[in-house]
Amino acid sequence: MARKKSNSSVMILSVIVVVLVAGFFLYKSGVFGGKAKGKITVYSIFQEEEARKILDKFKAETGIDYDVLRLPSGEAVTRVQNEMGKPQADFLMGGPADSHEVLKKAGALENYISPNAKDIPDNMKDKEGSWTGFYLNPIAIGINEQRWKEKYAAAPYPQTFQELLDPKFKGEIGMSDPATSGTAYTAVASLAQVWGKDKMLDYVAKLLPNLKERPKSGIEPIQKAAKGEYTIGITFLGDQLKMKNQGSPIISIVPEAAGYEVGGLAIVKGGANTEGAKKLMDFMLTNEPGLLYTESAFASSVKPTVPIPKGGIDIKTTKYNTSYSLWKAAEQRKELQDALKNLK
Repeated sequence: MARKKSNSSVMILSVIVVVLVAGFFLYKSGVFGGKAKGKITVYSIFQEEEARKILDKFKAETGIDYDVLRLPSGEAVTRVQNEMGKPQADFLMGGPADSHEVLKKAGALENYISPNAKDIPDNMKDKEGSWTGFYLNPIAIGINEQRWKEKYAAAPYPQTFQELLDPKFKGEIGMSDPATSGTAYTAVASLAQVWGKDKMLDYVAKLLPNLKERPKSGIEPIQKAAKGEYTIGITFLGDQLKMKNQGSPIISIVPEAAGYEVGGLAIVKGGANTEGAKKLMDFMLTNEPGLLYTESAFASSVKPTVPIPKGGIDIKTTKYNTSYSLWKAAEQRKELQDALKNLK
């Protein structure tokens, strides 16, 4: 009798162990919600410090941990496309919305309309939810005021893109490569929309002798101009204001025909933690992440409830190209980039 009881106890204990082990693996696989609580992988076009500031707050509020990889927008697009068979990321943070449009057309993004996106203007989000805008940032001409005075004394600052063709600026301008940088692509795509493709290509060909370099990353030209490596950096306005507010002698001019970036957020289709990515999207579209980002990056939030940060600029007071079409820029992306590659 004692032996039977002993055998029964062993069997019951074995069943309990099996149930517990099975439950653990079901939890880890997400059947009981473990996936939403697990780690998410974020590809960030934001600068890493800005991304981590927001993601740390997200983790504190939700318990969802993260890995983040900082990439220029062009590399992020290529990477997400190349990984479509086996996605390695769950969420794409930042980068021009035309880049997100490219990924949408490739079928790489998950449609999700967050309830927190209802106050974002229609021209700053995808109607199907493939991507949602987060910030607005125009292209600007950034000038190192100190180096300008040394080289050009009291000469007036350039107010237009055309003025940058002046031979006196040879080797004094930095602009990233539009083949890899969403920043530079935004600049040339806007010029193509205002002037036409051929005039834009002619302009870039004439600008090349004045360029000191064409780095991959969009922010590098203003970082190097701020250090005095050359005088002018063509970048997004927010990057220039960030340098200025850190003490660099940067003057910013937003010329006519300057396109703008709507920095997008998107969920990667087929990622390992889509539920966690949806929670991150909902979180990103609340006021606190908008404030954290704009106060760090000096961009303007697309949400009317997030104020312009101290040291920022109300872009409505500038001459940026309000008719710039993100959708046309996305449609022309391959055509324009291929044509630009032929310029030496």
